[in-house]
Amino acid sequence: MEEFSTTKMLKEQSDHPILHNRSSRLLLCTLLLGVLANWFFFNQFPGISIPLFVFAFYSVFLLNTYNIVAVRRDFSGYLMIPIFLLSLTYLIFSNMIFFAMNLLAIPILIVTQTTLAAGRSKSAWDSVKFIGDVFLGFVYRPFAFLFLPFHLIAKRLNKGLSVGKSSTLIKVLLGVLIAVPLVVIVVSLLASADEVFSYFLGSIPELFAVINLDQFVPRLIFTAVIALCSFSYIWSLIAKRRPLTTFREPEDSVSLTNSIDQVVAATVLSILNVIYVFFILIQFSYLFGSFSFALPQQLTYAEYARRGFLELVLVTLINFSILLALIYWTKKDSKVMDRTIQVLESLLVGCTLIMLCSAFIRMYLYEQMYGFTYLRVLTHAFMILLFVLFIFTLCRIWNIHVKLFKYYLLTAITAFLLINYANIDVLITKWNIERYGQTGKIDVAYLFSLSDSAIPQLTGLLQAKDEAVSAKTENYLYERKKELNEGRSWQSFNLSSDHARRILATYDLHYNRKYDSYDPGRF
Repeated sequence: MEEFSTTKMLKEQSDHPILHNRSSRLLLCTLLLGVLANWFFFNQFPGISIPLFVFAFYSVFLLNTYNIVAVRRDFSGYLMIPIFLLSLTYLIFSNMIFFAMNLLAIPILIVTQTTLAAGRSKSAWDSVKFIGDVFLGFVYRPFAFLFLPFHLIAKRLNKGLSVGKSSTLIKVLLGVLIAVPLVVIVVSLLASADEVFSYFLGSIPELFAVINLDQFVPRLIFTAVIALCSFSYIWSLIAKRRPLTTFREPEDSVSLTNSIDQVVAATVLSILNVIYVFFILIQFSYLFGSFSFALPQQLTYAEYARRGFLELVLVTLINFSILLALIYWTKKDSKVMDRTIQVLESLLVGCTLIMLCSAFIRMYLYEQMYGFTYLRVLTHAFMILLFVLFIFTLCRIWNIHVKLFKYYLLTAITAFLLINYANIDVLITKWNIERYGQTGKIDVAYLFSLSDSAIPQLTGLLQAKDEAVSAKTENYLYERKKELNEGRSWQSFNLSSDHARRILATYDLHYNRKYDSYDPGRF
């Protein structure tokens, strides 16, 4: 294991002329980035500020890494597309759930992209080991060089106090100290001699009162954290340095590769497949009847969906894990056994896909009875994602050259982008209103909890036959109209909210006290 001295590293990097200039420039850029983050985000609702800040971060990153980073036509270059598309969702939509999810997704993608672009990854991006590089980008890089800026500033100050200059600075400080008591005496005399001068003098403390320490201190800390962490992260991608530790694999380490015997694998797969085939035969006895809602008499729709859905999803995830383990860890001895295991694994995939379809139908039935929500729609999307992943897994079973992690990662990023831009709020509102027209049932309170993207669709309920539904909707839209007209800062500008404001401006809305159920505190 190689010892590493942080103090020595800081000294070496700050003393090197080229590195010193680059670090000074990066420090200035990240300080400006911190000020920009403070202006954009402190006490501000996310909006157009998110894509602007992402653009600013990449400007700082590319400006300071131009000699080692180039936007290339490879995975690292293409990753900038989902990064900027996800950041634009804060401008286009107003979905709070995806706002929260994207606050995690965007940094992960940025760390992935910058690590690859700077060539600091130890593993290929389509390798599972690359997850470790991304993890390092979160827990190590933002903090590895936090003290380097202070070292640079201290060196600047020491240089400024060098021989020939220190005596002059000391004399200036001495003059200031002597002048302070004289200024107090002279100003007091002048204030007594002139009332106008005294008036202006008395207003000086008001200038200091403008500085709100309750706001200033948190803002200063926020700016400093953003600036220092950004500096440390980018500098860790620039500086060539030795690793903190060098790990060597123990000689007696045990590898999981080829650790599962073929007979054991075939036995496990055979037992599972027998159970799943029997289960599917029972499913088919009423699965197609489910499309016409022909369920067993002792079961209601809700019981049918609730009693089976979660279990089927868990079984699907278990099968997913089993398949991955068998694909990568089973020995390759006999061609006959290899082909047998391939057939059994394919049968397991087929059974799992049918169970996914069954779970999909159960959730559909549940939605028909109780309406559409975020969780239910996202569950549908998750099952579709699993279906696609199983198809790739099936391809890998018959073609060992298929890199599963690569296709899993690309599919996950694509699916996340699609679900962000699907505008689920609009779909949920539309489908629930259509269901209301068919069944006369609707949960307007839930629809009122959706984002502003749903407001254009909600206006359709103003003409609902049920007076309670139309009145409650009008009350909600009336209050929302007032809130949207109050406006927000430009940093929080959002196209979805602006479109809702313009739509509501065309309606003459009134508040009905009889249906006073709107809770403005929710928004």
